[in-house]
Amino acid sequence: MRHYENLVIVKPTLTEEETKASIAAIEEVLTSNGAEIIARDAMGTKKLAYPIAKNERGYFHVVYYTMAPSSIAEVERRFRINEDLLRFLTIKYDSKREVTAWNGLVAKTEKKAAAKIAAATAATETPVVEEAPAVETPVVETPVAEAETKAPTAE
Repeated sequence: MRHYENLVIVKPTLTEEETKASIAAIEEVLTSNGAEIIARDAMGTKKLAYPIAKNERGYFHVVYYTMAPSSIAEVERRFRINEDLLRFLTIKYDSKREVTAWNGLVAKTEKKAAAKIAAATAATETPVVEEAPAVETPVVETPVAEAETKAPTAE
């Protein structure tokens, strides 16, 4: 089993549901050809360096996986057929140094995903503080002496 990384750029004209379905189809192609997906990184929509098929933007998604080298040709063939993909890039990590770098990328991606999940749960678990109803304080009138209320007279 070798270590691979696939970067795919999905058309930005798809709705959120269609984009998720397209990503799921890409991952299904990988798993049906014997890949074990280790990590995913949904990078989101970004501006492209140059237009591809009249698209200025694209949805970037990276998948880290291990697979037998004989299956890569079929995976790339199926990616070329997929009309939702603007581009894809398959990177093979061969040497020990490259595999170490791949492990670092996977760890970084998993750490980023864990931080994103922690932030999402922290946002949903924040306690809601209800304001106490305003209590009106009674106005206490103090008796004022008659002398204080009279206007001064000129003598």
